[in-house]
Amino acid sequence: MTRGLTAKGEVRPWSETHVRNESGRGDEGASMLPSTSRRSFLKLAGVGAVAAITPQVLTACSTQEKATDGGAPLGKSGPVGTAQPDYDRVGRCTCAPNCVGSCGINAFVKDDTIVKVEPADFPDENYNRICLCGISNALQRVYSPDRIKYPMKRVGERGSGEWERISWEEAIDLICEKMTYNIENYGPTANSWLGMTGNYGIVPQCFSGMMASTYDGTQWTNFGIMGDLGCNMGWIPTTGVQQDAADWEDMLGSKTIIMFGCNYAETNKQEMHFLFDAQEAGSRVIVVDPRYSRTAAKADVWIPIRPGTDAALMMGMMNCLIADNKIDTDYIRSNTNGAFLVDAATRKLVKDGDDYLVWDEQENAVAKVSPLSDDLKPAYPSVQVQGEVPDACDVPDTAAITGTYEIEVGGEKLTASPAFQAIVDSVAAYTPEVASAICEVSVDDIVELARAYAEDTPAKIQISQGTNRYWNGHLPTRAAIQMAAITGNVGKQYAGVNWAGGGLMRVLFSVNPEGMAPREGHAATALPGTQWMDLVASQQPHPIKLIWFNNYGWGTQGPEGRKLVEEVLPQLDFIITTDNILNAGAEMSDLVLPATSYYEEPFEVVTAWSNFYVQAREQVIPPMYEAKSDYEIGQMVAERFGIKDETAWKHDAKEWARKYVIEGNAAPEFRAIDFDELVEKQVVRADFPSPYIPFESQRFATPSGKLEIYTDSLVDFGEEVAAFYEPAESNRQELAAKFPLTFMNARTVYTTHSQHVNLPWIGELIPEPWIEISTADAQDRGIATGDVVRVFNDRGEYRVKALVTEELKPGCVNQRQGWWPKHFPENSHYRDLLHMKLNPAQDAIFETNFAPYDNLVEIEKA
Repeated sequence: MTRGLTAKGEVRPWSETHVRNESGRGDEGASMLPSTSRRSFLKLAGVGAVAAITPQVLTACSTQEKATDGGAPLGKSGPVGTAQPDYDRVGRCTCAPNCVGSCGINAFVKDDTIVKVEPADFPDENYNRICLCGISNALQRVYSPDRIKYPMKRVGERGSGEWERISWEEAIDLICEKMTYNIENYGPTANSWLGMTGNYGIVPQCFSGMMASTYDGTQWTNFGIMGDLGCNMGWIPTTGVQQDAADWEDMLGSKTIIMFGCNYAETNKQEMHFLFDAQEAGSRVIVVDPRYSRTAAKADVWIPIRPGTDAALMMGMMNCLIADNKIDTDYIRSNTNGAFLVDAATRKLVKDGDDYLVWDEQENAVAKVSPLSDDLKPAYPSVQVQGEVPDACDVPDTAAITGTYEIEVGGEKLTASPAFQAIVDSVAAYTPEVASAICEVSVDDIVELARAYAEDTPAKIQISQGTNRYWNGHLPTRAAIQMAAITGNVGKQYAGVNWAGGGLMRVLFSVNPEGMAPREGHAATALPGTQWMDLVASQQPHPIKLIWFNNYGWGTQGPEGRKLVEEVLPQLDFIITTDNILNAGAEMSDLVLPATSYYEEPFEVVTAWSNFYVQAREQVIPPMYEAKSDYEIGQMVAERFGIKDETAWKHDAKEWARKYVIEGNAAPEFRAIDFDELVEKQVVRADFPSPYIPFESQRFATPSGKLEIYTDSLVDFGEEVAAFYEPAESNRQELAAKFPLTFMNARTVYTTHSQHVNLPWIGELIPEPWIEISTADAQDRGIATGDVVRVFNDRGEYRVKALVTEELKPGCVNQRQGWWPKHFPENSHYRDLLHMKLNPAQDAIFETNFAPYDNLVEIEKA
């Protein structure tokens, strides 16, 4: 009988693991309550929590007050005995620190000071929520002693902490002076910008591109160096889009939910209740993860896998599915390019002019299939389609999907097979036994996982950063999409492959070009952010002498820390950082500019990865100290250069959003929003279908218009179909003899990357960093919990306390990430251990993804 590991760590027959203990699963907070109490617990602990400065306690929402203004109670004070502070007014804001959720926040304000926060209302109350990170952001980060209060110019050595306060006029003059010198002596591309996603507002995320375009500078792309691009590169070749996912509510109809590298209980905590709802509705949740994460603790089945081998596991599953004929031949034939013939010699798709060829078994001859014209495909980020699919684009019902055929094209004879045959051949080597040996997952579990996916349907695949952040991180997503395609689980409710849906990336891709390039006739030069350090160090392909960081904790959230300090920064004459807090990156800068918090920005439009709601964020309190928004700073620079009135910077922030983000948006789903209604209500849903099912139209933004499970542009890399190869620093590589442990650095429930670790309330829960190490690996090294250990490889080292745990697969360690150098002994930091190796296949698709989990280390007592 197949066996699976239950969430409580007991080994039981897999068939029994769906029976959950209603008195609790695991040892984490809400799971200790019966299911009938779980929702009320979440109401207090996460969804409905509130906080006040005086007294500094978490307090429950008053039941004696009714929402009459945007969902927030009105009045000057709360009822006696409820610990409610006095307040003058309530302002709705959006907390959006790159944690995917973009929660609405009602901020209670007294004398222009936030004294309490509550969840704000959404049209769908399932999205009314808040967490300790958001509470701490509002009540402690806004008022942090570490706030950057005014522009500061470095006067000592870089990193010395010696600063001179200057005025905004002096700061803008200095920026203009440095940029002008570079333009005159090196060319405009010597000025560069790199922004990230620390604030989900449209402008903070677009600022680098807007500035580079205005001044003909260099814009560093950010998705690769962020480490979030691997999954996208599984989507792009097969579907033609960067990412997509169904609504979270879609889980409630799934019978099986398989999660690869997803730890929603910590990284999507706003949405975790949907997973609980699905379980209570009868879904069985299976978590594949090397770590017994908080999500695994709530799952019905945990499958501990060797890091970086998820694609091999899925290849083994596909071996079982094909062997047991658990495939959807009609879907493969009609909606994928699985029937398209492939030349055996070149491994390229066979074409006759623009048409693809298939083998019609009834006619015993080739037949032509025309590609779908672009005007009939969805134009991402929109999902709308129009017009009927011409008959010439349909694959004959009698087209073969397997076999080998001798055909003649243009007078040339060749041997060809349907593309699906290449999949059959590729997975043949991945028997359950072979996959088991690679993944260190039992044969029985692989077989049963394939059976559950095929039979306990509808079955849904959720995939996320845990698979993404390896050198081979695009392969699991590619395999997942292929597996869903051959079983007919694409474009189907309660099924599909789901990664990063919602409106966030869609709206960024569809902002009107005139807003993104504010100065007519001027444009940015894009360079890959993954290579920014190498290109600056080498000063190729052109000199880079100035870099301006915004919205990015660049001092901690990247690789190769020693190289950064020793080789890269010395090549830069001027470094600017715009931020709220004097963090590790700001400390290495030449000019630091104070940015407004969410609550101080004049106006912003905010979206989320997790839903299609669009929120208008208006100023709740006046800017603290001398803080300014990115947009205001951009306007000031344009005015100093004397070009403001001839550019889109002439609009105020609200008018810019109206003109370019909403009314001029390229996607009709966003363009349909009434901007005045958005400003009035502060939250509306973009006009995407509800429920939203990705690829429901079965039309794809690919060359053929079909789901391309065969990609001949990747033949040179052996990736024309889903494949597996070892991570760059796999624990089975030769390097593992010296450094045997895979070094993961996962996000935690306590902080969104590096944003919250310095806040007092967060510090009460997690006062210092630690590295998790398995009991077996710790015993081999004589390490106990609390020991200070040295973690090292050939690139660098750092010191940290150890946490010995059974909740980690032997052979790997996990550093809870987000901590700054000041939090580690001797100001060391784990970024020094991380590599930035380029992956040729990924570069061919888009750009190499930074792989922070794909690093080998050794650990010893310090």
